[in-house]
Amino acid sequence: MYGIALLIWALLVVGHWKMFDKAGEKGWKAIIPLYSDYTLFKLVWTAKSFWIYVAAAVGSVAFNLLSGQYAVVGGQLVIVGDGNFFLNILAFIAGLILLLYTVLLQVKTSLAYGKGMVFAAGLLFLPNIFTLILGFGSATYKGPQY
Repeated sequence: MYGIALLIWALLVVGHWKMFDKAGEKGWKAIIPLYSDYTLFKLVWTAKSFWIYVAAAVGSVAFNLLSGQYAVVGGQLVIVGDGNFFLNILAFIAGLILLLYTVLLQVKTSLAYGKGMVFAAGLLFLPNIFTLILGFGSATYKGPQY
């Protein structure tokens, strides 16, 4: 099981490495997980957007955990109650922001490499395959498209 996850991650790294090379960035930046995301945001959007994305991710997890609705039972994290309504609302909002930024990142990545909305959907639902297509295909880096 871990071998499959490692293979999937490796394919994503290889695709990002080639994408970064096309954009004039050093390909090795694709190896470091958060730095890879930061570099991608910087290439296709803005670095500021990356920090909003990270804040939404951390907020979503933190608000869910702080709401007190989870417990570890038999080594599994399970829902044990409704939790704090206000914290649940904050977690939901943070999750929506995270989803929005994820979709926008794929759209902006597609546009930055001269592709369209259908390709962005491919990046969203099959990221490993479409990242490899961007990296090894004929796509050229055009820069952030606003």
